[in-house]
Amino acid sequence: MINNFNTEKAKTVGFYLLILLLCMAMTVKSTNYDFDLWARLIAGMAVVQTGQILKYDFLSYTPTHEWYDHEWGSSVVFYLFQHYFGTTGLLLLQMLLFFGVMFLLIRAVKLKYGERCDYKNLLIYFVALNAFCVTYNSLVRCQSFSFLFFMFELYILELIRKSSNYKLLCIFPFLFLIWGNMHGGFASGLGLLILYTIGEAINKKPFKYYLITSCICPLMLFVNPYGIGYIKFLFEAITMPRPHVVEWFTIFSTYNYHLFLQFKLLALFYLIIEGLKVKNKGFKWQTVDKTKFLVLAVTLAMAIKHVKLMPFFVLTGTLFCYEDVINSFKQFKFPNWCTPVLTVFLTLFSVYLISAKNYNALLDFRVYPVMEVEFIKINKLKGKLLTNFGIGSYASYKLYPQNKIYMDGRYEEVYEHSLLSDMSNLFLLKSSKLLVENKPDIIILEKEYKNLYKYLRLDSNWYLAFEGLIYGVFIDKKLMKNNFLPPSGDMKYYKKTLFNTEIKFKGENSLDINKINKRGL
Repeated sequence: MINNFNTEKAKTVGFYLLILLLCMAMTVKSTNYDFDLWARLIAGMAVVQTGQILKYDFLSYTPTHEWYDHEWGSSVVFYLFQHYFGTTGLLLLQMLLFFGVMFLLIRAVKLKYGERCDYKNLLIYFVALNAFCVTYNSLVRCQSFSFLFFMFELYILELIRKSSNYKLLCIFPFLFLIWGNMHGGFASGLGLLILYTIGEAINKKPFKYYLITSCICPLMLFVNPYGIGYIKFLFEAITMPRPHVVEWFTIFSTYNYHLFLQFKLLALFYLIIEGLKVKNKGFKWQTVDKTKFLVLAVTLAMAIKHVKLMPFFVLTGTLFCYEDVINSFKQFKFPNWCTPVLTVFLTLFSVYLISAKNYNALLDFRVYPVMEVEFIKINKLKGKLLTNFGIGSYASYKLYPQNKIYMDGRYEEVYEHSLLSDMSNLFLLKSSKLLVENKPDIIILEKEYKNLYKYLRLDSNWYLAFEGLIYGVFIDKKLMKNNFLPPSGDMKYYKKTLFNTEIKFKGENSLDINKINKRGL
């Protein structure tokens, strides 16, 4: 008996270690750094070094409003991991977040089905993990915390349903107190709580405690550094349209129809499995779990509507469809060697991905204007800088205080809504309003904007000072020099200086955060 117990315990430990290894492999598949990471590092630096939160922008030359940073908590975590562990720290953080999500998913599956089927099916979790990570082409993002908190909430909700211990709902106000200061994805958590309230009411199960908790949790959002104005901002940010942001496109848009195949196949598979179950066993309204299908329907609809929300359906779909997937394949008698072969394959697959990764920090020069920014820096081209809003945070991280930017990815947090439209219209040559009202001195422009690129080359007021493979640097003629220094071509230099910045809130040449927060800088 003891030997059997020890053997089972060893298998369980080995199972979780392999899941951890798979999470590590998915982490190192990330090919670049998220555009918004640089703003996160700046915000986190301010909190750690001063104990205060930045409430106004100091990086831009354009009109801004109060900075409602709904991700300031994530910024602190990012900065600490990067500051103390470098790029490896960011990799470690992402791996831990992935593993945390998968660990909670597995525990939720065990809780729900552990007595009826094997909860340690590696293939299901491997497929789910790949679908979950389909939007992760860059290192850690603030939304990773929302996925972790969402899965924790889902686990607790299922624990409550199984044990009828409604006292566990007392956890949620504290969860939302943290969540609301980490990422705006707390809205998904509120939505999930409301769906369980409605689902359990339709199931004719006790639901008043869910309802009370659903009313209390939103009040936790008022506990924030910005007061009641933060709530107004969050409502506007959550409901505002984002026609220019790819991750908010529908998964079947012209831009995305051929992408995210892993997710689309997984979602189709779960739909087929549930459809076959209904066909074979019939649909009995009295016995069907309304909460399950309500949560699945809403998370699938949101995933289809917005690319960014796909991982939520991966989690709910895997949890609620797990047993049905297992039962669908019970009729097939798989040889005993299948499980060990799969284990060996996934182990070798993970080890290969991890060993093939180059851990030396370096940005993708096809995505980031690394040499172009270096050109501006070494030639001391001071002035107002216009870049595409995605790379604005990187430019300010590397070039402030020499240069202030037009805007960056914090657009709903910091900037007037018209700025993004003005930029879009300029890049598409629909309007030159930007060049009149917020004229820059320097422009870093992607060559893919062929019409604007050609327009600037022909305009006598602008000079193409440097041209890389993807970007060109246009400067106002008043910044012309006889000889410009070329940027370094040494990759080791860029690896070594990746996180170098002149921004500091403590020590020599530090910024006065009190003046910034009083709009005195």
